[in-house]
Amino acid sequence: MYKKVCTRCARPSYSSTETGEWVCPTCKYDLSNQPFYNASNYQNINGKVLPLKKKIEVYKNSIIS
Repeated sequence: MYKKVCTRCARPSYSSTETGEWVCPTCKYDLSNQPFYNASNYQNINGKVLPLKKKIEVYKNSIIS
C-alpha cells in the first residue's frame, strides 16, 4: 500500500499501486509526480517517481547483465 500527501490540501491519499495517474480524492489535484511513502510506516520509498516503462527497461537490463 502506498501513500501520497497532497501538496494543495495536505490530505493523505492511498493506493495499491505506485504507477499510473494518481489524483487527490479530496481536491482532485494531480499527485502523479509526487513522491510516495510506505503507508504502514510512512517512510519514503522512492524520492523520484519513475514511469512503469522505465522500470521495465531497468529490470530487463539487469537480467541481461
